[in-house]
Amino acid sequence: MHRLTFHHLKLLPLTSGTVWLITLLALLIYWLAEGCPRYPGQANPYVAFISDIGAFRLQPLFMTGGIISSLTLTGTIIAVHLARRERRVSTQKPGDEQPRYEKWVSILACLFDVAACPCRICITFFDNHGHPSLHRRFLFLALAGTALSCICTAFVLWGEMWSGPAKGNELLRRSCVFSNSLLVSEVLLGSTFTGLLWTGQFKSGGFVEWVMAFVFTFYFWAFIGLLALPDEKRRDVSEETPLLH
Repeated sequence: MHRLTFHHLKLLPLTSGTVWLITLLALLIYWLAEGCPRYPGQANPYVAFISDIGAFRLQPLFMTGGIISSLTLTGTIIAVHLARRERRVSTQKPGDEQPRYEKWVSILACLFDVAACPCRICITFFDNHGHPSLHRRFLFLALAGTALSCICTAFVLWGEMWSGPAKGNELLRRSCVFSNSLLVSEVLLGSTFTGLLWTGQFKSGGFVEWVMAFVFTFYFWAFIGLLALPDEKRRDVSEETPLLH
């Protein structure tokens, strides 16, 4: 039976980021081509939010992109922590055990994203125009769950940047740094976005939301390097070990 290895699991973040990028570009180009219309119930009078555009004619595209990117993101998070565990096992020396708190943080990261996944999907079904109350609730739950999952993931990757398998692998080290740097950028952008909306600067807030969405695409892609083994060129035993059958 065909084996599913780390090489195949790299397709998860690649698919997630690519599908999300295509979805965003399609929504943005459509809105610009239509002359930047103002949709019914649009809170921002200057720049339409992503959910505003996705609530009407392009809703099927928005729903499809949301489903695929959400499912593959959850698969990516699980795969990243599974790959990290396998790297630990393959390079572990006698008496060198992973701290128990790191194991629990990894588990929490997966659970948070599993919980956030259906909420991310529901955002596209319960749009901001027809179901504004449900949309806001699912949006809050999706953002909270995804943020907690990303923070937990960043926590365990921070340790891997300076020790363990990543210490001797430049690709893993750079991927850890890149992933965590993008997360910090998203936190700063999110704080700026909240502040702009709170002070009524909707035009700037609209631009920041789109920037946040596009930056998140690169966050997806950053996980590609995190699914690499310490030394893929030698195709060691851990690479040949099937993860799933």
